[in-house]
Amino acid sequence: MPRQGDEVSSADWTSTLPRLAVGMVVYDRRYDMPATIADFDGPMVCLTRPTGLAWRSHCASVRPATAYERRQLRAIARLHAQRQRGAAPA
Repeated sequence: MPRQGDEVSSADWTSTLPRLAVGMVVYDRRYDMPATIADFDGPMVCLTRPTGLAWRSHCASVRPATAYERRQLRAIARLHAQRQRGAAPA
């Protein structure tokens, strides 16, 4: 754990947040949406959704997703894929 005043690189943030990992489904409390972690940028977490929406959020506003939220993200991915094929109504 870095001491106060030490410079923290993005690699150090991943070691201080062992509960978060790239590829993990999380829930962003700031945007009230589940998403997948794409990358870490210092204290910021880069998040993506199956629709292509991407944003950055502070790691303090992100928590691991519940089973319901993971299912919600998979359902969004299926709906988006169907709409891309033109199979589902908008």
